[in-house]
Amino acid sequence: MITFIRVDSRLIHGQVVQAWLPKIKTDKVLVISSQAAQNTLMAKMMRMALPQGYELEVIAANEALPSLKKDEAKNIFVLVEDLNQLEELAKQGVALEKVNIGNTKYEEGKKEFSAGVYFDENDLAIINNLKKQNIAFSIKALPSSLEVKIDV
Repeated sequence: MITFIRVDSRLIHGQVVQAWLPKIKTDKVLVISSQAAQNTLMAKMMRMALPQGYELEVIAANEALPSLKKDEAKNIFVLVEDLNQLEELAKQGVALEKVNIGNTKYEEGKKEFSAGVYFDENDLAIINNLKKQNIAFSIKALPSSLEVKIDV
């Protein structure tokens, strides 16, 4: 069962390890990143950054549904690299209800929506399309931060 979904281009890093994991009841961290899934060194670095006691799986978005079904008895923290891969999860039928956006990297053509969160027209279209499926979006860097609903 998915306990939390976060879009964060930094994947496993200090905020996730020090702030979110202690607040969320989870057994497994499922990283959705096509790039990391193809890079064993990157996956090993994430494993080293993750505290003992958490299972880690790093996969591409098109492999997510079978993995989630296989581990549906576990509490799973899903960490997605970007909104394109989140959209792919939705297309596969992964149940998404509430999505936390922690950080999206700046790229040319993207505008800052909030501190550390940048969207372009494609990102906004993805959010709007997913909101039509009753998926709620909010920006919240840390569990103690003010939650900002995304209304675009």
